[in-house]
Amino acid sequence: MKLINIYKYLSVIFFLMIATKAYSEIKIAYFDLNFIISKSKAGISISKQLADIKNKDIAKLKKMEKDLNVKDKKLISQKNILSDLDFANQVKLLRKEALEYQKLKQKLIQDSNNRFVSAQTELVNKLNPILAEYSENNDISLILQKKMVVIGKTDLDITKDILELTNKEIKNIKIN
Repeated sequence: MKLINIYKYLSVIFFLMIATKAYSEIKIAYFDLNFIISKSKAGISISKQLADIKNKDIAKLKKMEKDLNVKDKKLISQKNILSDLDFANQVKLLRKEALEYQKLKQKLIQDSNNRFVSAQTELVNKLNPILAEYSENNDISLILQKKMVVIGKTDLDITKDILELTNKEIKNIKIN
């Protein structure tokens, strides 16, 4: 008798486990961060500022290069006039200036890269609250970057919405 009751209880529990399903929905979306960085007002502002800085740096380097070429031609023209010792000293000075030019060139490239990374990081940091607010307003549980998605429906792509919100909230980012 007790065995039959145990079977009844077990069968009822088993039936309830099969009959009930958990209906929870996890809403997922993705966006293209590179698109936001390149097409947003703030991203375009970053690109323009970096281009201006790069153009100034290039002009400075071209001027230095031109000065080095002039000094080199002058030194070559004075080779027969100067003593061997004076000529060797002038060559050393010119090489030293050429090394300084190379060091400056490398420093400017490194500074440019650092500015770019810093500006992008600042944009992403300002983008995080926008994404958080968007996910809360649209009941989205998870937002991924597009580069992390292998396959996804296009209706899950929220890039254009994020771009509009970004353009409204972030006008530009100043580069130091």
